[in-house]
Amino acid sequence: MKKIILIVLLALTANVVLAQKNIKIGPYYIFGTSTIVSSGNAMGMNNSGMNHTNTNSDISFKLSFGTGLRAELSLNKNWGLYVQTGYQQRGGKFNNYMDTYKPRYNLNYWDVNMGGQYKITGGTKRKQLVINLGLTQHTLLNANRAYDMGSDNMNGDFGNLDVGLFFGIGGNFPVFEKDIFQIQLFANQGFSQMYSGNMLMNNWSGRNMLMGIQIGYLIGKSIKINTQ
Repeated sequence: MKKIILIVLLALTANVVLAQKNIKIGPYYIFGTSTIVSSGNAMGMNNSGMNHTNTNSDISFKLSFGTGLRAELSLNKNWGLYVQTGYQQRGGKFNNYMDTYKPRYNLNYWDVNMGGQYKITGGTKRKQLVINLGLTQHTLLNANRAYDMGSDNMNGDFGNLDVGLFFGIGGNFPVFEKDIFQIQLFANQGFSQMYSGNMLMNNWSGRNMLMGIQIGYLIGKSIKINTQ
């Protein structure tokens, strides 16, 4: 993961030097909801050799937040590339449990998200409709299962890496003729089996899902767009 982050930073630096008029960089913030998909009922054997029922069979959405740094490179009037990296919460909440309190899985990741974008410019103020499609890699920082009276360390029961698909659609709004305020609705579906350790041994199955709103402010130089 450190190598990936280094490559991303080097790529961003090179783009700033070679294409200063075509690149914009700035912070972003995510407000969304996450869950664990296809957790399903599962029966297996635990370490004591007894049958074990997956109490995580019905998981609903929980609030999730994230923040990081995003860069966009414009290739022409319509096409571009983007890369963003930062901290992201994921996880889910037990929907049915033995008491009124609903425990939560709190999963904290470091994300790298990169892909392409298509932009449609409309109106005289150069507002843009933007569609983003890319791949994401999530590196687990820590995991816990939280209760009303405390929490359990779950680092050994979740995989360290996850890969997923990101899709977003939203708008770019020019600010000061060179910066943009960006807002997009997005969905991020993980492909990898989340569980590891005892959970995997007991046939638990689950994948990350995250949906929400991403807001960013990207700083750059003015770009002349030929609308003809």
